[in-house]
Amino acid sequence: MKRWLDLSKDKPWEKEEGLQFGIPNKKKITTDDYMQAGWDECPSGCHPYKKGSRHNKVGMWIMWTYYVLIVGMVIRLILVLNS
Repeated sequence: MKRWLDLSKDKPWEKEEGLQFGIPNKKKITTDDYMQAGWDECPSGCHPYKKGSRHNKVGMWIMWTYYVLIVGMVIRLILVLNS
């Protein structure tokens, strides 16, 4: 079994320079190590998200219109059922 903490030290949970849980850091982990190639590319026909774009603004208008419509319908249902 691996020794994650050196119990001979006063505070074994504190990180030492160049060590993580008592294991030497040998290399920096990049996204290439754990992600599939092309994970950050968009499929054809799809475009990347851009904050404040016209596509985003139209989508937000549609979403909020839907929310207001549903809330209005629920309020009307409550009023009709209570009368």
